[in-house]
Amino acid sequence: MKYSKIFSIILITVLVLQNCTIPESRKPYCPENGCLLEKRENPNERYDNEGQELETNGEFESLEVLDEFPYPPKTPSFIKEGEMPRPKKIFSSTGSESVEVRRLGEIYWIYVEALPSKSWPLIKDFFADEEYELVDDDPSMGKITAEKNEKLYLTLEHGIKNNSSEIYLLNENNASLELPYFEDLASYISLNLPGYEGNSIAAQGLNLNKKARIVYVKKEIGIEFKLPFDRTWSALSRAVDKANLEVVDRNRELKYIQIKLEAEEENFFTSLFSASIDDQVEADYELIFSESEENTILEFKKLSTNEFSVDELVDIINESLS
Repeated sequence: MKYSKIFSIILITVLVLQNCTIPESRKPYCPENGCLLEKRENPNERYDNEGQELETNGEFESLEVLDEFPYPPKTPSFIKEGEMPRPKKIFSSTGSESVEVRRLGEIYWIYVEALPSKSWPLIKDFFADEEYELVDDDPSMGKITAEKNEKLYLTLEHGIKNNSSEIYLLNENNASLELPYFEDLASYISLNLPGYEGNSIAAQGLNLNKKARIVYVKKEIGIEFKLPFDRTWSALSRAVDKANLEVVDRNRELKYIQIKLEAEEENFFTSLFSASIDDQVEADYELIFSESEENTILEFKKLSTNEFSVDELVDIINESLS
């Protein structure tokens, strides 16, 4: 019994000493003031060897990458230390919930300042009140086939402006319906939209299919429109006129618009050196349109020494796009 107790004490002592020993990753360092522990030179040496590369098998190659908040260009900053700069808006989302019937050639559509997911239940309420029979509806695609006296095909899309919708009504021949159909639906939406809190979860995907986004063309900021040239030209011309920008020259065949911006207040020395140059230049910026497959690219070319930057011009046009 006595020997078993002694053996137990010895065993416990051995186990305690093993757990308290110095690991191999550290070695004793004993200067004159006493022994210290010195860490290994590279504590992350076990991470030096990289693991196997992740194989995606091309699963993400078809995904579209949207760079809606790009890094701004490096320019001299006049912001005081400690101040937080206000972020720039990419595309305007302010609106008054207005509803308009618009036309381009033989095509009509309804412009609504509300997200497609909010417009969708209002459209279905209209068909119910007008006693249309819903043959088919797909909120994820924004498609409705309805029938009363004849079949009509409705398409709901996100608009150019953020938080906006566009509604198209077509017949069986894929042609736009007559104006009274659009006026009836637009009148119903205009009457019921203010204060309306309905929202379709199934149509949320339509909110992401925006028709305009910021891109970089030759390292300069530009706008890509998921629209044909005719629609883009019409939208930009309307935005330029709405923003009260002075148009120096406009040529649809050559696909450009030249605009003149109001010069900011300048001091004596700045105006002295820039006056001779600006007098020779009629326009400050040239808006250049180019087609890329089914889309249209808008580039901004600076023609003068005006203080207005491209970002400021994009903001001005942005506020007026619809």
